[in-house]
Amino acid sequence: MKAVLLLVLAVVLSGGQILAQQLLLKGRVLDERRQPVPYANVGLVGAEPSTATNEAGEFVLRVAQLPQQLTVVSLGYEPLVVTVASAAAPLTLTLRTSAVALPEVRVRNPTQLANELVQRASAKLARHRRQSVYGQAFYRQKQRHNGRYTEFVDAFYDVRSTPEGVSGWQLTQARYGQVAEETGVEMMNFSAAIRLIPVYDPKPSRRKVAVPLGPLATRQFTFELREILQSKGQEIAVINFAPRPELGQSGLSGTLYLDLKTAALCRVESRVPIADLMSLQFGEGTSLDSQTMRLTTDFVPYQDSLSRLQAVRAEQRIVLRYQGRPDTTTVSGNLFFYNYTAGATGKGYKATGVNYHDLKQASKQAYDPTFWRNREILRASPAEERVIRDLEQQKAFGTF
Repeated sequence: MKAVLLLVLAVVLSGGQILAQQLLLKGRVLDERRQPVPYANVGLVGAEPSTATNEAGEFVLRVAQLPQQLTVVSLGYEPLVVTVASAAAPLTLTLRTSAVALPEVRVRNPTQLANELVQRASAKLARHRRQSVYGQAFYRQKQRHNGRYTEFVDAFYDVRSTPEGVSGWQLTQARYGQVAEETGVEMMNFSAAIRLIPVYDPKPSRRKVAVPLGPLATRQFTFELREILQSKGQEIAVINFAPRPELGQSGLSGTLYLDLKTAALCRVESRVPIADLMSLQFGEGTSLDSQTMRLTTDFVPYQDSLSRLQAVRAEQRIVLRYQGRPDTTTVSGNLFFYNYTAGATGKGYKATGVNYHDLKQASKQAYDPTFWRNREILRASPAEERVIRDLEQQKAFGTF
């Protein structure tokens, strides 16, 4: 019997001709060990829009003409700038690991520096907490049940975000594919984790899950400077955080990445106390063995040493016990901005409360295979393309 899991976040914060004239750059970003670098930022020097690599390190970018200077940036690696003169063959770009300085080598009191950076970052976010950023974003959700893909959601949104998180979005196009399963998990609103679990909370209280940035950050969490990433003049402080034992409430734990000079937010890697946020409904003969959830939020520089949301990735692993046997479901979601706009677009933005269910919205969209095949922004890895083709053959898209 399939279990229904609902994410309960009440405790958290609530031009064709022109394109034809452009060139399509395709390539892959690897590290020094020849391993793919996922979610690296790829773009033209001094220009927008940029793009990002997928989970296999692959990217696609349209340019008006060649030659062009291409820049590749990923946290933990040296920025790369290369001149591209031809789009005839896929590019292979290799990133070198950033130099690392240990805290005791650079600073006398690592804990004090970590606390000061967190306070500066929180103050900066507080000053700009109502400043909205608009753009287009792509969201992909995948679900595997006992190692086999059983659910696939793609969606394009117009998005509004603030330092507190995603505050609204408007669905423009979506597709949903599902393979029927008798057991496992049905996650109706997994995107709530992407939209509603913040990294900055301007009004923390005991009724909400504690997050690492805000006016009470140093009272609610311990912070420890782990290392300093050094790359061509920029230094990023890597700070581990954990809820204080005396906090008496649920809280995120993980790692902050803050610019050492400006205290601008670069990345947050969090372990989410998901057991405190889930409403579980099990059928007879089913029980919960374990569940874990990790959340990574990336930011990019924006206006006077600020930063704006670039991408959010979440993965949840749920292991049930069904008739004495393990039954494992893994759900992952990835939202990233592929274009920023000067202001609001469209007629409006839906409120992103916990009751917003992506699957219900996607089910209202008629499936048009041609639309999806012609959208290079999808950047599906080869493995995912096989999954999509398999779901199409099973006529799984657009059905419930």
